[in-house]
This record gives sequence, structure tokens and C-alpha cells, in this order.
Amino acid sequence: MENILFIRLRLLGDIIFTIPALYLYKKHFPENKIYYVVEEKFQEMAEVIPAIDNVLVVSHKMNMKQILDFRKMIKKIGFNTVVDFHSGPKSALLTRMSGLKTRIGYRTPNRNWAYNHLTPRKPHDFSTHSVYNQAKLLEHLGIDITTQSIPAYPSIHFPGGSAEKKIKNDLSGKRKITIHAGAGNRFRDWGIENFSTLIKILKNDNFTIFVIGNTEKEKQRGQYLKRNLEIIDLTGKLSFKDLLYLISNSDIYLGFDSGPLHLASLTHTPIVALYGPNIPEISGPWRKNNVTILQANLNCRPCSQKKCIYDTIRCIEDIKLDDVYKAIKQYIY
Repeated sequence: MENILFIRLRLLGDIIFTIPALYLYKKHFPENKIYYVVEEKFQEMAEVIPAIDNVLVVSHKMNMKQILDFRKMIKKIGFNTVVDFHSGPKSALLTRMSGLKTRIGYRTPNRNWAYNHLTPRKPHDFSTHSVYNQAKLLEHLGIDITTQSIPAYPSIHFPGGSAEKKIKNDLSGKRKITIHAGAGNRFRDWGIENFSTLIKILKNDNFTIFVIGNTEKEKQRGQYLKRNLEIIDLTGKLSFKDLLYLISNSDIYLGFDSGPLHLASLTHTPIVALYGPNIPEISGPWRKNNVTILQANLNCRPCSQKKCIYDTIRCIEDIKLDDVYKAIKQYIY
């Protein structure tokens, strides 16, 4: 029996992508204690994952004193091995400063100094899913990794909490859809016009419509839709646990490639996912049942989301409203 340290500081979807690897490790070493390092914003998400025994929280911005305090904490708890799922500048520094005997991470152009066991970030010539890439790090611990050996997401219990108090009456409707009408960036923005038109159609079908999101632009969009279409605006109002409760009690989830989409993957709720610059082979929901992915067939995908070769962002704008509505209808009628 020993402690093992895993690091994945952020973001929501990336943390969720580590869950199968954590469960695979627990399957092989059930007596070992998993400690998981995460930034404070994502502490609540990490605490929901049953495979994690202890969550260690660090600040988004760390000064040298905080880094040295982290090192002292690691030495006090006692570890031999650290696995850096993140391999970013800060996580690499924390890994190196841990001083542990076995330090596992991805091979990168400028952070190999942090690790003494390296895995290619892209293990094959073809696209592989982020869940698979995370699990490949476990091969340094004697665990053979194939796509077939990686487990599905486990069942995760999430009590209603504050969300149940906020929306219990609204959830009594016959048809409920949670929509992330978001715009993480302009490359993944399906457009307020499309969302507005779709919501009008769904309201005619007697849907209760919940709109979620957390950025300032998403909050403004939620307020606009509430004002003009009388949806239930929950933008900026839900914690991760609240959001899990809402989605799990909805009849369908609609959203683009983002953290809330992968949160929805942890539930049994049917998903309609809009994919623009990213491709599902790399970042699709790690769930096969009741998932419909809509995407444009363009050779420029995936892209860096820095600039587009077209006048408009065709990969997301070419997704037809009729196709989205048909995808929703298949799970309702």
C-alpha cells in the first residue's frame, strides 16, 4: 500500500477525461491511495470523483513560497510516484519540485526536465482520444493500455443540493432540455440567431428550457433569451454539482465541445453535441450510448482556433438548424 500523486490542474473537460485512467489505476492497485492536485476553481469537481481519495488544492497563480509549501506538504504525506496528466508549465514545475523518485509526464519540446519517465503526447500517427492519451501515462506503472482496456465512465452519485432548491418546481415539466447556448470563442459559437430559432420551436413543443453557461458573454446571452423567449436562465448560477443534478434530471442536453458537455457525459441523459474546429476522435464524449454528434465535413478540422481560412467559421456555422432539431426529436418522440 502506498500513496500516488496525480496532477491535472484544470480545465473541467480535461479533469473529466482523467477519470477512466484513475479507475484503471484503482483496478490494478486497489489498496493504493490516490491524491489529486487541482486548482481551487475545480476542487468541487475533483471531490465528486469516487476514485480520488484526497484532493490537494493549489492556487491558479502560485508564488515561490506556495510552491515550497507544496513541496513540504508532498514530503509530509509521503509519495514515491507522481503522474502529471497536465504537463503544462506550472504542473511540470510542481512535479519537479515534488522531488519524487518516479515522475511521469508527456514528452514536450521544453518541459522534459520535469520528468524521468516520458510518454509521447501524440502516441500514434492518427488521432487518438484524450482519454486514451491520459491513460497511456500509466504504462510506466506496468499497466498495459489499449482502447479496449480503458473503462467507461463510472456511475457517479450527485445529490441535488442547492440546485434542487432552485429548480425543483421547474423540473416538474414533461419535457426538459438543458442548453449550453454558449460561445467559448467565436470558432465554437453556433450563433444567437440559431439558438433563438431553435428555442422558439422547442417551446412550441412544450419544452421547459434551461440555459446554462458561466462566461460574461454567456450570461448576457442567457439574459437576452430569458427576456425575449422566457427560458429559465441559470447562467452563472450553478456549481458543478448543481449542473450535474440539472442535466441528470433533464430529458436531453444540447451543447458544443466544452466542459459542460463532458459533465453531461457522466449522466445517462441523451446528448446532442455540436463540433466545430475540434473533432470527436480527440475530444468527443467518452460515452457511446444516446450521443449524437453533429459536425461539418471539412478537411481543415481540427484547427488551432486562431484564424480561419474561410470568411466565416464554416465548421460550426454549417451545422443546420433542422439537423439539430431532428437530433433532439429522436430522443423525445
